[in-house]
Amino acid sequence: MNETPLYTSKRALKSLWQCYRIYPDRLELQSWVLFHTVVVPAKEIRGVEVRPSVFGGGKGFAWGIKLDNSDLCRHVLLERTSGLFKRIAFSPDDPEKFVEICRSIMAGG
Repeated sequence: MNETPLYTSKRALKSLWQCYRIYPDRLELQSWVLFHTVVVPAKEIRGVEVRPSVFGGGKGFAWGIKLDNSDLCRHVLLERTSGLFKRIAFSPDDPEKFVEICRSIMAGG
């Protein structure tokens, strides 16, 4: 697993200084909360979308595991087909770009 990521989120306060990466075949979501890096194979991604903060109204609150301050800012909600945590919310530096690249590996995976 020594390949270059397609996307690497910059560490920031909103993500609690965690790092989120997209590779051609998987996502790697670093998590201080869960004490390890969550690896999600591309074939296990059911859906991915950008969500507003809870202050933005509508669909801001996400049910599931939150890896950072996701409810307080624009964030990504990832839905998996398997695993202990099927819904994971997190805050990459550019949620729209993260979702766009993630959807491209879903189609190719």
